[in-house]
Amino acid sequence: MIGWLRRRRAPEPGVRITDLTVPGPARGREVGVPNRVGSAAVPVRVYEPPTAPWATLVWAHGGSFVRGTLDWPEADWVARRFAEAGMRVTSVDYALAGEAVRAPAPSADVAAVLDWVAAQDRGAGSLPLVMGGASAGAHLAVLAALHRAEGAAAGDGRAADALILEYPTLHRVQRADAAISAATAGLPDARRFGAERIAEMYAFYLGSVAGEPLAPGVRVAGELPSEQLGLLPPTVLVHADADDLRASGEQFAEQLRAAGVAVAEFVQPGTVHGYMNRPEEHDRARADAHATIARFVAELRRIVA
Repeated sequence: MIGWLRRRRAPEPGVRITDLTVPGPARGREVGVPNRVGSAAVPVRVYEPPTAPWATLVWAHGGSFVRGTLDWPEADWVARRFAEAGMRVTSVDYALAGEAVRAPAPSADVAAVLDWVAAQDRGAGSLPLVMGGASAGAHLAVLAALHRAEGAAAGDGRAADALILEYPTLHRVQRADAAISAATAGLPDARRFGAERIAEMYAFYLGSVAGEPLAPGVRVAGELPSEQLGLLPPTVLVHADADDLRASGEQFAEQLRAAGVAVAEFVQPGTVHGYMNRPEEHDRARADAHATIARFVAELRRIVA
């Protein structure tokens, strides 16, 4: 595996974990201010399963485009569980949006890592390639998978074989859903995603508000035309139950089906947004997180078998 070795973490029994830095989209390029190109080098963490892998997964954590690390449970805990299930996992520490970084830099980082992983594992014995992410990371995962599909269509390498999305946010303006609003009405503000919070999140990440032109190269997953969505691979979505963003995920699943993409869609009962970032909160949280991993694994085995 080509990359710049940073440090090797203490291994968990059965799972080998290595931190690497791989070439990013800005390598040798002028980035400007804000940086809309991406990183010169992207830190990743690679998780090798205890047995021969049956698929390779590139994974992007969430965090409203502005937070998150490779040590977050939504990155590290999740990656460990996928590795224990037999997948080789590359978790991406993409550039976070801020005053100096705006879209499409975060998605470009994720796409660059997907390109790198696809290039490392090719040929007759190549493993099925999966792209995935949670929340805002799921948005970046969609764009990375589309980038790889467009490249493959142009003869540049291979496309991802599957896409997995955990409680994704995909629209700047998502449709109203009275049942979901009723289910989330009693949640604390920190776990709510009202229209104003969603608009502010996307405006900061994109550098423009809904209704304004997007910067060159910037795409919003839920606003893509059907002919572009139709390039995406078979997709598995797991929604949190009482989650305002569930409306976005369900709407996107309908868009994918209308574009001819095979979709499997599930709701994890009794959960709220971000539950995969709190798997050790209590026994029920742990059970929900493990059930979600098992659901993704079962569906991926069905898709890539």
